[in-house]
Amino acid sequence: MNLISSTRVSLAARQDPLRAASWAILAVSALSGLARLAGYSMASALPKVTLCPFKALTGLPCPGCGMTHAFLALGRLDLAGACADNPLVFPLAVLVALCAIGRIPRSLRSPKVTVPALAGVLIFWAFRLSHCL
Repeated sequence: MNLISSTRVSLAARQDPLRAASWAILAVSALSGLARLAGYSMASALPKVTLCPFKALTGLPCPGCGMTHAFLALGRLDLAGACADNPLVFPLAVLVALCAIGRIPRSLRSPKVTVPALAGVLIFWAFRLSHCL
C-alpha cells in the first residue's frame, strides 16, 4: 500500500466512522480466530462484568446482549457458539461486512426492509425476555 492509497483509507475512515468501526469489528473477530489457533481464547479473557447499561439497570438482557461473545465465536468459526450467544449475530455480521466495504444496498435502507427487521428484533427480544422471567 503506498502513501496515497493509505491516505485515502485514512480519509475514508474519518469521513465514515461507521465504516471504520465495521473494519474494527471484523479485525477483532479475525484476531479471535487466529488467537484460538494459537491456543488462546479471547472470550475467556473478557471480564465477567456487565457492559450493557440496560442489563445493569434491569437485570434483563437487551436484544444485543452476548453480541461481543458471538462475534468472537464467529471469528473462531464456532457457529453453534455464536448462535448460542446471540443468534442476531448472523444478519448483523453480514451488515457489518457490507458496511466495511461500503456496499450497503439502498434496498436495505428502505422502510420496507428496516421496519420488518426492527419488528423481528423486537420479537426476538420478547422471546428472549420470556425465557428470563
